[in-house]
Amino acid sequence: MIILGAMSGTSTDGIDVAALELIEGRFRYLGMYSEGFNPQLQAALLKLQELPWLPCGQSISNTVKPEDGLTNLLLTRKALSEAYVSACEGLLNGLSLDRSKVAAVGVHGQTLRHRPDLGFTYQMIDPAWVASQLGVDVVSDFRSKDVALGGQGAPLVPAFHQAWLRSHGIQGDAAVLNLGGFSNLTVLTTVDSISHIVGGDCGPANVWMDYVMRQHFGQPFDENGQCARSGQVNVSLLGELMSHPFFGKAWPKSTGRDDFTLQRLDEAIQAAASSTNGGVCSPQDVMRTLLELCAQTVVDCLKPYSMGSLWVCGGGAYNSFLLERIQALLQANTQPTGVQKTVVARMDDLGLPVMAVEAAAFAWLAAQFLNRSAGNSVGVTGASRPAVLGSLTYSN
Repeated sequence: MIILGAMSGTSTDGIDVAALELIEGRFRYLGMYSEGFNPQLQAALLKLQELPWLPCGQSISNTVKPEDGLTNLLLTRKALSEAYVSACEGLLNGLSLDRSKVAAVGVHGQTLRHRPDLGFTYQMIDPAWVASQLGVDVVSDFRSKDVALGGQGAPLVPAFHQAWLRSHGIQGDAAVLNLGGFSNLTVLTTVDSISHIVGGDCGPANVWMDYVMRQHFGQPFDENGQCARSGQVNVSLLGELMSHPFFGKAWPKSTGRDDFTLQRLDEAIQAAASSTNGGVCSPQDVMRTLLELCAQTVVDCLKPYSMGSLWVCGGGAYNSFLLERIQALLQANTQPTGVQKTVVARMDDLGLPVMAVEAAAFAWLAAQFLNRSAGNSVGVTGASRPAVLGSLTYSN
């Protein structure tokens, strides 16, 4: 059967759709399609993710007042759902896929709030709209069940990472690093010839760097890390950022824009500037410091483990300077006792484009739902038990 997966992540830049074919328990990547958000929808989604929530200042509809927050949220949900339909149509047309042959599409939606500590997570999407307009059954709301079972509801991709690596003969002593708006890790280890999976979120990746690039340079992201490479690490700012209590927690843990708000970044920059050893940070220095924060927090999470390979995916996989820093920090933390140094490579080398990995993961999760198989890794999320994740909305 053929399954689609559609994902818009915390970078809030657009939607990725991927197609997988599953035959007798094995799966094959068929292709992907990406579609960016239009500026009005992106602005509305970013505003809805702010804490506390503030009206957009302008409505997504000319007939609705900006202060009518609930109506604006629902109109934004409709616009987002239309964007998901458009992206899925783009993939179907690009691959010449007959939608009647597609068993389902796994739709993630846009995370607006993620508070497993309060017992909820919310990914905005209207599955009924997507199913009826696309003509394909929809599996959605993947995270809530895991949270209901006491888990973090994130990250959910490690089970797919493990399945994909196994299909390429990689059983253990390897890791997958996703560098999206936030970074998360899947770590495969072997203990007494038994393969184990652990992982979790590490901290901010592109979310703050993209914000600084938009604010100071009018660019959506730092291509190849060129801007960060031109700056210097501000030790005071790095210390302010690393003081966040999230970094002191052990896995299982997850995070998002709820914890790492734009306001917190601005306050950290101001605090560093007023400190004795700080001084005013140039935007280039801020970028360099944020890149170092990402690299250090990833390597800190990997310190307890020994692995031969680290497979990188997500938009940050194209940031060559970030990968250089991760590789350098990994080598610096490797004990000189003959332990194999970790090779950092991109998931493309395993037959899956780096930008397709998360979308493919939600296609796989939809397939798990249809097969009544568990989709969560309890060693990663901390849920009380494995569970079938998601809810089904029929197209007819």
